[in-house]
Amino acid sequence: MSPRTTGVLACSVAACLAVAVSPAAAAPAESAYAIAAAGLVKIPRTPSVSGSGQESLASVALPASGPSLVSAKALNAEVKPGHAKSSVAGLSLDLGVLPAAATLPGLSAEVIKAECRDGKGSVSIANLKVGGKAVKLDQVPPNTTVPLAPLLELVVNKQAKNDDGTLTVTAVSAKLLGQTQTLDIASATCAKAPGENTPEPPTKPGGDKPQPGGKAPKPTPVPAHLDVTG
Repeated sequence: MSPRTTGVLACSVAACLAVAVSPAAAAPAESAYAIAAAGLVKIPRTPSVSGSGQESLASVALPASGPSLVSAKALNAEVKPGHAKSSVAGLSLDLGVLPAAATLPGLSAEVIKAECRDGKGSVSIANLKVGGKAVKLDQVPPNTTVPLAPLLELVVNKQAKNDDGTLTVTAVSAKLLGQTQTLDIASATCAKAPGENTPEPPTKPGGDKPQPGGKAPKPTPVPAHLDVTG
């Protein structure tokens, strides 16, 4: 084989490698799904969407196979660049289908939402009831653990940084019967918006300048407000 032919082959291989590692071939950063379960009852991510372009998918039915652990009126998942969100409306958990579930209270919610925008996550939970009693869990800090019963634990506003720099926020992550059954409700993953700059630290004030002759500087009045109680 001539040197010229070898050079052509080398260039072809390099070109192929360049295409293989091209950023365009990278997996989409944004994804979302409304519900998923693992353990005694398995539910795949439903509905599940991902992609760099705007996509939306709504579903009103869960997979029919297996016991009906979960019922819901509407499921939704949506993604677009830098933004992902999902929601479950009319959620109800029938824990009686699980072994030893007699000690577990029922759980229902009007709406559970998760949203991830530019690398920041938030959740919203409306009218959550456990054992028929209302439980307020809206606007809670990330990764708040709520033990509701000896065999039922919720992690609300669950947030996790992924290896690729994206953030995943799950509105409610439930653990039933210890680790025997898990259930994730409303999950969204997104990346920080491209070109987003880190804010510069605030500039330190120059302060009052010393007066001629070494005199102390004249104090500058600063408006302030003090709460008075009595």
